[in-house]
Amino acid sequence: MKNAVILAMMIAILIAPSIATGMDEEDTILITGFEPFDKWNENPSQIIASSLNGSIIDNARVVSLILPVDFNMSFMMIKRAIEKYHPSVVMMLGLNGRSRSMHVEKVALNLKCNGWKCSRIKDGNLILISHAPAMEICSALRERGIKARPSIYAGIYSCNYVFYMILDYEKNAMVSFIHLPPLKSQAWYGMDEKDMENGIALAAAICHQAYLSSRL
Repeated sequence: MKNAVILAMMIAILIAPSIATGMDEEDTILITGFEPFDKWNENPSQIIASSLNGSIIDNARVVSLILPVDFNMSFMMIKRAIEKYHPSVVMMLGLNGRSRSMHVEKVALNLKCNGWKCSRIKDGNLILISHAPAMEICSALRERGIKARPSIYAGIYSCNYVFYMILDYEKNAMVSFIHLPPLKSQAWYGMDEKDMENGIALAAAICHQAYLSSRL
């Protein structure tokens, strides 16, 4: 009996660190934005990602990352962040200068263009589809007076590139891409910064809930 008690105590001591680590492990939502480019001296995606950095959304901590408008560098930065934080949600943001609402992207194309030169991103599927609940996000945003619609075209430049590459690379997290309109200060049809921030926080919470449901 005494030996059995000692054995049980030894097992408890050995497994306690791993249990504690699992309990203390922090859930993370990774939100990325892009630096300014072309005529846009401010990029709303950078502003919103930065403003949400360190916040708590749906009991998960937000880690934000600002990307250069560069195909390979942007992907490698997100890849390293995924390897470091193991996020449950990867929400990438970009600017669509002609948009009058948030566009919740559903489809990434295996296509990239640099000027007039276009090519496949990599050997693989022609399209990749995000499992993020685009319709649910858009409905929730519109209920709060924030203009939003689902989209199946993320462009052919850096936004689409990172969307495709992360969908191809990351198989555990809920991966989403949302295009933002300009700020009100940038265009007459622009959106209020606070509405964008609240909208992205809500979208991240919905994606996080979808991730948790998928793990059941």
